[in-house]
Amino acid sequence: MSVQLREKKIKNGKSFYLDIYQNGKRTYKFLGIKVITKGPKKDTPLNRREKTRIAEERAAQEQIKLISKGTSYTPEYLREVSFEDFSNDFLDKYTKRDHRIVQAAVKMFKKMIDARSLYVSDITPELMERYRDFLLASEDLSGETPHNYFTRFKKLLRSAKIKGLLSEMPTIDIIFKNPNKEDNLRKEILEIDELRILSKTHCGNPEVKKAFLFCCYTGLGLAEVNDLKWGEIKKDRLVTKRKKTGSTINNQLSPATLRLLGEPGEKEENVFDINKISHNAVNKNLKHWLKRADIDKKITFYCARHSFACLLLMNGANLKSVADAMGHASTKTTLKYLNHVERLKDEAINNLPEIEI
Repeated sequence: MSVQLREKKIKNGKSFYLDIYQNGKRTYKFLGIKVITKGPKKDTPLNRREKTRIAEERAAQEQIKLISKGTSYTPEYLREVSFEDFSNDFLDKYTKRDHRIVQAAVKMFKKMIDARSLYVSDITPELMERYRDFLLASEDLSGETPHNYFTRFKKLLRSAKIKGLLSEMPTIDIIFKNPNKEDNLRKEILEIDELRILSKTHCGNPEVKKAFLFCCYTGLGLAEVNDLKWGEIKKDRLVTKRKKTGSTINNQLSPATLRLLGEPGEKEENVFDINKISHNAVNKNLKHWLKRADIDKKITFYCARHSFACLLLMNGANLKSVADAMGHASTKTTLKYLNHVERLKDEAINNLPEIEI
């Protein structure tokens, strides 16, 4: 195997390229480095020497890359590519339909670790296991989303491997099964009778109580309700965007929901004063509140969103209307709520009192 630096004559000078011989095959790689020796824009002697030096350095790098291929060795010049720069460049050039999900997956990875001080070559199987666990533990993600983010993040890793920044995929031995491959709802939901009980039960933090009940009647998640401004409440409508997808939410607010909100504040003022409370503190408030109400369910803030969808379906809304209210791109995602409602119906029929016939 060998890498030779060659020159090709062009109209006004010469162009450098690599002559690569490996496993009995010869390939050529043009470097895009041209030395202009003729015309008004010809290079100075200093420029010529600098361009030649750069071409020689590129040839040396390619030789090292070729020799180290198939080993765990990563050349020095490849080790110093920052994850921040590489991921930004990858996203700028990525044009496929799932760009938004890939971008969100990268954002979650950066949230987990200080990407500015991380090199691409520092991404190890241990770090990817940590990322998997981080996605699964996130209160902002549910259902298939953690699995989808992990899968999309591997596209970036695959690109890094192709470019020689990684000697092997750091996810190759990591098992991450899709927990919601079947179209069933796995999260707990609250039914209308339970919501009525909760509304009359004391909660340690009144703002958490108001925000949670509001989410049960609007389908918002914790991320959206945290940043919700009064300017997004337009008369009797909620007009906002989902944090995770960017899709628009434009739903009418019921009279009960409007009463829950009370008097409106300034447009740029937060509707709920919970954005300074940690997710752990919010969930502790929910846990104690449910315990006081004697509701034996494992409820997180995201369950409010699930409850909203099921309440709409149980009150006669069709699948398309629910998908629109939830900000889903299609009814495919909404179908799991319909399956859950159907299961509740079957359970209710099975629990009908027995009669003698």
